Amino acid sequence: PNVVEEVSQITGGGAHVVIDFVGELGVENICWKMVRKGGQLFVVGYGGNINVPTAHLVIEEINIGGSLVGNFTELVELMELNADGKVKMHYTEYNLASINTALDDFKNRRFTGRGVIVP
Repeated sequence: PNVVEEVSQITGGGAHVVIDFVGELGVENICWKMVRKGGQLFVVGYGGNINVPTAHLVIEEINIGGSLVGNFTELVELMELNADGKVKMHYTEYNLASINTALDDFKNRRFTGRGVIVP
């Protein structure tokens, strides 16, 4: 499936806000295509390069910003949004006994989103 088309269809023309937690592996050049006119793209993940036609940014009035990290209050708010089902976080969970597998998966980019180690 074409994720850009799906987001456009589900949101009625694109998302108001897109947060790119990956920032590489091609994701960075898909995310901006999901933003509706007047919307915003926030890049948190890093490692890649964004290739956006400047005319698209101007005509569609899209803002792109980056953030190395949010503050604690924003983290709490994000966790509450997730708990309420308003946002979905993508992560792969590993137990502590599988730490070597988690590290190998991270090194070889075998999971989507974030890897989370739980005791």
